[in-house]
Amino acid sequence: MAITVPHELDYALDLLGFQWPNIDEDAVRDAATLLRSLREDLQGTLDTLDDRIDNDLSEAFTSKTATAYIEAWTENRTQNMDQMLDLLPGVADGLDVFADAVVALKTKVIAELVITAAQLAATAASAVLTLGASAAASAAILVARKKALDILTQLAVDELIGQIAVMVIEPLTSSLDGLVAAVLDHPITGSGSQPDRYDADYELMEQIADAIDDCGADQEELLSTFASQIASLPIFAD
Repeated sequence: MAITVPHELDYALDLLGFQWPNIDEDAVRDAATLLRSLREDLQGTLDTLDDRIDNDLSEAFTSKTATAYIEAWTENRTQNMDQMLDLLPGVADGLDVFADAVVALKTKVIAELVITAAQLAATAASAVLTLGASAAASAAILVARKKALDILTQLAVDELIGQIAVMVIEPLTSSLDGLVAAVLDHPITGSGSQPDRYDADYELMEQIADAIDDCGADQEELLSTFASQIASLPIFAD
């Protein structure tokens, strides 16, 4: 369950005018889990395609034209998909780091609120003895604690952004640009093996093409489901 401000500290948060980090760390971890599951599912589609070609369509390998077709697809489609699959674990790890950082930030904020509440309680208790001085002291405490919170959270956010940039943003922007489109489009443009003669079995060639198309359709469905699941996560809590 995501960390929230203890009820007894709500007033301190209000007095400081500080915005509680509205990120649900559990939802971020759920996103990492979904990403790892996506990788396994995508890998499964490739494994299923390999099994289908190696077993059900193994007869195609007697045709050099069919073999060239399969090799060209492997060179284009599988290599592109492998690049994306290699990226996903690191991105998921980056999300876990992000969730841990959110927890650390919230914990620090709560600690600051506890200190603020204790100091305000102490000044209130001395109000009778100090007369109006305690009011000034309370104001000074609020200013000082708010400044401390601002500095603390800014440092934490800066560090967090740096970590996420290294683990998530940079790999995605540097390697995924156009990769997904290439994977889903999967044009057969590789060189493959040049057949010595044109001995294609048209029925087998069609079955191979259907197997590849089925794999692509399965992957598109997985990506669509993943996008819907991610969109439904309450990452930014109310």
